Amino acid sequence: MKLFLAMLSVISFSFAFSYEDDISADEAYEMQKEGKAIIIDVRTTLEYIYTGHGEGFINIPAFDWTYVPKSIQTRVKSAEYEIKNSKVKDHKSAMKLYNAKEVKNKHFVEEVMKAMKLKGVDKVILVCRSGPRSKAAADMLAKEGITAYNLEDGFIFGWKEENMPWGGE
Repeated sequence: MKLFLAMLSVISFSFAFSYEDDISADEAYEMQKEGKAIIIDVRTTLEYIYTGHGEGFINIPAFDWTYVPKSIQTRVKSAEYEIKNSKVKDHKSAMKLYNAKEVKNKHFVEEVMKAMKLKGVDKVILVCRSGPRSKAAADMLAKEGITAYNLEDGFIFGWKEENMPWGGE
């Protein structure tokens, strides 16, 4: 019985700091237009700049990546392979030339709170490319007592697919 109660408390504690809900692009757009919430784009700065962003999105990356190149010998060998086989390596193969590490933005919560204060809102909607990073970021904010929503299906498969206003490519 004690084990059951302990597991139950762990499970209930893990849900205590979960973000509010996933919402559609239409719902997010309306909340933003009515001044009820801001939309925070948690993607990296390069994603925000080069792949476009939705109207009024505020870019505050939740995570970033560091890429440490493997040895020059490894990279030269890779280039030689491409020339020899007349085939450029795909994304996954090219990534193997680097030691990538995800790094959490230690100022994320603080910056989101500042943006909320500047806009005079008490709710935030988070968006990434397709959803997983913004869900993690929404949970980080929920742990701090912030009312956070996740944009369902992210920028690419949610916002753009629903033909919401965007640009900046």
